[in-house]
Amino acid sequence: MKSMHWKLALLTAAALVAGCGGGSGDQTSVRAGIASVKVMGDSLADSGTFKGIPGYGRIFSVQGSSSEPNAIWTERLSALFGAPQLCNFFKYTGIAATPFSTTAGCTSYAVGGGRINNIDPLTGGAASPFSVVYQLQIASAAGNYKSSDLLLIDGGGNDAADLVGAYLAAAKDGGASYASMAGSLIPTATLTPLLAGGATGLAQIGGVYMVALADKFYASIKASALDKGAEHVAILNMPGITNTPRFQMVLDSISTAYGGGTTGAGARAQSEALFKSWVEAFNTELAIKVAGDKRVVLVDFYTAFNDQVANPAQYGLTNVKTPACPITGLGTDGLPSYNFQTCTAAALTAQTPPTGATGGSSWWQTYGFADGFHPTPYGYQLLSQLVAKSLATAGWL
Repeated sequence: MKSMHWKLALLTAAALVAGCGGGSGDQTSVRAGIASVKVMGDSLADSGTFKGIPGYGRIFSVQGSSSEPNAIWTERLSALFGAPQLCNFFKYTGIAATPFSTTAGCTSYAVGGGRINNIDPLTGGAASPFSVVYQLQIASAAGNYKSSDLLLIDGGGNDAADLVGAYLAAAKDGGASYASMAGSLIPTATLTPLLAGGATGLAQIGGVYMVALADKFYASIKASALDKGAEHVAILNMPGITNTPRFQMVLDSISTAYGGGTTGAGARAQSEALFKSWVEAFNTELAIKVAGDKRVVLVDFYTAFNDQVANPAQYGLTNVKTPACPITGLGTDGLPSYNFQTCTAAALTAQTPPTGATGGSSWWQTYGFADGFHPTPYGYQLLSQLVAKSLATAGWL
């Protein structure tokens, strides 16, 4: 149960963020002297890297909602502080030789598909905008930060998804991809006995990897932000990715693979508990790393997101299971794919509401998920309110 204090603080933050569209006048805050917002992260924080690329929109959500241009949480926070409208520093060109261009003056370095440990050579590895570590390095390359800079950082969701995927693929590749991924962060002396430990060892590897991933994340933030003079750094911890529609389908497939029924349900529950423990290992380690540093606000996205899924009505959500955007096909992994370019507010409003949906033509506005992994504009609003509350508690807002 949430206390009355929590509800009052959330309502206060909601009132602040709800009026942030113009980013001017008495809706902005100058309490911490914030004048500039800089963003590093993945698709949750991407303000337009892939705009114009077929299948992609400006943001990873429903396009053209009433909250545009401040639809995602980072944009809402920037407007709340009266900082300039966010635009993406990196722009994906789709050209193999030079896949990214850059735009001077833009301060959102986040890229959809970003990873803390970007080991995939097809996306450029560590020296690529797909690396959150690289984003941090580029953002600080021009010199030290000012006390008036606010850094908003997220990351790790895609890393966790990669780890789960590699773990589940062990039945097909003998654990080769899982071992390779683990070896990119876990020392050989630690990894070898775990690999030899059978099913128990393989499960333990995930937790060890996630702790190492949190260490890498913090080390990059320290080196490229805190050691560069940053005094206001807000970091999202990792959300419970197993609560997303995409991962619920993955878990359902595990149940099916075990024949369904009681056996399948048991395998599903065991897998879900394991994957949750990995995410919690990351969050616990990250919390330990930033503890006591007043320059850092660690936003507990994990707890808030879990609560939204468990108690949707308390947050004004009517559906946290089904994506609002229509399925447009199947990916190579057999899971549904979506087209953000055509998933627009106008298109959703014009369609016949799904069976059981409420709100008439506005049915989609209270859905939690746009696709299998990303929030609707309302989901982003809830996230911005959470961050605003966290910043207010720290005295920055």
